[in-house]
Amino acid sequence: MHLSLKQRAYQLIKEKLLNQEFTPGARIREDLLAEEIQMSRTPVREAINQLTAEGYIKNIPRKGLYCIELTQKEIADLLSVRKYLEMLSIEQCVEKITGEDLDELDQYIKLYEEALAEEDFKKCNKYDSAFHMRIAKVTKNQRLIKFLSEIDDFMHIARAMEKKTMPKDRAEKALNQHKKILAYVKSGDTEMARKELINNIYSLEEHLGLGKE
Repeated sequence: MHLSLKQRAYQLIKEKLLNQEFTPGARIREDLLAEEIQMSRTPVREAINQLTAEGYIKNIPRKGLYCIELTQKEIADLLSVRKYLEMLSIEQCVEKITGEDLDELDQYIKLYEEALAEEDFKKCNKYDSAFHMRIAKVTKNQRLIKFLSEIDDFMHIARAMEKKTMPKDRAEKALNQHKKILAYVKSGDTEMARKELINNIYSLEEHLGLGKE
């Protein structure tokens, strides 16, 4: 489908934000951004306005535009909402999962294993997110998928705020949790799949310095 200039600018700028090309809290200059993505300033300004409305960019009067820098409270709130959405997601996934869906989830685990072997923790995060979003897509609940996708985007920024590199033991633990989640989904054990998924989110909270509520 042909995208408008504004839609294209929106996609390019959002990708830069989520790919951590802007440090959280860093200033964003509209003129330099337009030059970088080789577009005029009008669609770039419209895209920035949309991203500001969605919460990815902060417009500070008389100072300028800045990449958002999430507080610990905001990250904790995101994970609290995500926890309940993912419980619904995994329950519906167990009910609706197909062989093709299982093959795709298996593939994400294999890709995660390969990234971990190479100690490419940025890719580990990528396949971690993809695994969770693939579970959501099995539900075919479009609202659920949309809400989880929005939270996942903000978690990309939260991870970028971490000063230390993702520890290997944290990545290994997440991978093992994913394997257990998938095993329970395959066996149709909704209760254990839900419990392991919650453990996975608790592990992320601990890694981000939030701890259990």
